[in-house]
Amino acid sequence: MSNQVYVVESRRRALQETLDAERTLLDRNQWGQFATPPSLAAEIMRYALSLHDDTSIDFLEPSCGSGSFFSALLQNLGNKKINRAIGVELDPRFAKAASDLWEDHGLRVVEGDFTSPNTIHDATTSLLVANPPYVRHHHLDAAQKRKLGAMCADRLGIKPSGLSGLYLYFILLSHRLLSPDAVSAWLIPSEFMDVNYGTTLKEYLARQVQLVRVHQYDASEVQFDDALVTSSVVVFKNTPPSSGHVAEFSFGGTLSEPKVTHNIPSAELHAEVKWSRYIHGATPSGGGEDIEPGPKLSDFFKIRRGLATGSNAFFIIPRSKAEELGIQSRFLRPILPSPRNLKDDSIATDSSGWPDLPKQLALLDCPLPIEQVREENPELAAYLDSADEKVRGGYLVTKRSPWYKQEQREAAPILLTYMGRGKEDKHPLRFIRNASRAVATNMYLMLYPTEPLQRYLDRDPEGIKQVHKALLSLTAEDLRGGGRVYGGGLHKMEPKELAELPANSIAALDPDLLNDLRETTAIINSSPGRTRRPRTTGPAASEVRAWARANGIDVPARGRLRPEVWDAWRRSQSNELNVLQNGESRSQHTLW
Repeated sequence: MSNQVYVVESRRRALQETLDAERTLLDRNQWGQFATPPSLAAEIMRYALSLHDDTSIDFLEPSCGSGSFFSALLQNLGNKKINRAIGVELDPRFAKAASDLWEDHGLRVVEGDFTSPNTIHDATTSLLVANPPYVRHHHLDAAQKRKLGAMCADRLGIKPSGLSGLYLYFILLSHRLLSPDAVSAWLIPSEFMDVNYGTTLKEYLARQVQLVRVHQYDASEVQFDDALVTSSVVVFKNTPPSSGHVAEFSFGGTLSEPKVTHNIPSAELHAEVKWSRYIHGATPSGGGEDIEPGPKLSDFFKIRRGLATGSNAFFIIPRSKAEELGIQSRFLRPILPSPRNLKDDSIATDSSGWPDLPKQLALLDCPLPIEQVREENPELAAYLDSADEKVRGGYLVTKRSPWYKQEQREAAPILLTYMGRGKEDKHPLRFIRNASRAVATNMYLMLYPTEPLQRYLDRDPEGIKQVHKALLSLTAEDLRGGGRVYGGGLHKMEPKELAELPANSIAALDPDLLNDLRETTAIINSSPGRTRRPRTTGPAASEVRAWARANGIDVPARGRLRPEVWDAWRRSQSNELNVLQNGESRSQHTLW
């Protein structure tokens, strides 16, 4: 590489920092602007070039920013030469910067939206390398989603889910510009492997092109300082998968020196299953069935989220303070503290059924109208009157009647922490045995025994301890493979993901458990009109409907839920992630 390219690259890095600083992190999040670190760009480019057989390159970078991948191309060309290079950039600031920096080196920058067919239509590429904008679906309006989905359906016969991020559309809509055998490399969030909306992308990678490699970076080694996301590199060639072809799935380290590598036959790639399991070498038995045979946790537990109060800081207070204020015990329910304030994996109970903890917390819950509260417990009425507009104006609070009535839920004998961190053999999430009457917030998943398991527990008073022990036998790898992971090693488990985890250790506790399960399943399956539905990892309409009713949102008993109900549910899930992130930076003495 010439000294001149070194000089331009140095200018590019300084200019990148300047342009990033001109916008807030929120603005950049909405634009999906997360610059590729130079070392990462070089690593990806070297790998892509190693797959490019022709010495003449037609290069395309669909979201070029300041030109980090073009710079990496110049630095790693070797004996190859650039025939043509095009960069597309929507942000006029970056489009001008990339043009000023690299025009003399052969890069033609097109300012515009890459997903628009009018932006670039006169060129095909033999090498495409990109870090597409990481714009979540929340920042795409309905009309834009419909248009993008229609284009994908028209060109590829694949219609993405409306929950898809912008990067997924970028990949699918780039297909029309790929020349035969073109190498295409994308730096994208790893989430596509496990979420429902990633199914369309996995279908494309498994059936319409030849997938070469999926490399997932270790979540504890965040690739971007300003984005909470675990990154993967997806590389494929524009040619149909051949018989006997194998795709490489690797994890950790670098592309050239991964920690773990597995080769998975293309014929065994199924869009309906979680591809993160391929990273660890697991393959389905064929036909797209579940990877792990045998009983699942859903066979033994009904899994529900913990309570969403609308404002933990207001509705959850120390029991001692509630009593000092004069709030009657009938309006107080025991509730567990944040997982970080629970040191043990079992919670004992005191004589009153409250958790035997140094600091007992109470959830305010009253079904009475405020006029009656003023008569029967004026101290509680005074406390409710102290709620500020932020509490009263919260989405969940405004949908409840009365606004201080909480979701009704029984205490669960087993809980799982909803999010957590853990590397290697350390469990990222914790199963907790709860012997008290305490309920839990949505920082936990609550596990209620199904009929077969309850019969086992009725036969053996100590059975719940054995069930808890069996759950603890699930490995850290089981938990990581079942859930999803964010940048910095933050793991998250949804109810339907937990439901899919293997439960062989529970079934082994008593022969009658498995027999009861088989009998129950046979009765259900023999019911008239009963059809088994495929397992999914996204929220079912019934789950969202139950959540809405529990939070005072009016929904019909049957039929399609209104879009605003789904939006409210998604916002509640997004808030859970924010709570954990923000909570980790607070004092450990904080109740939540």
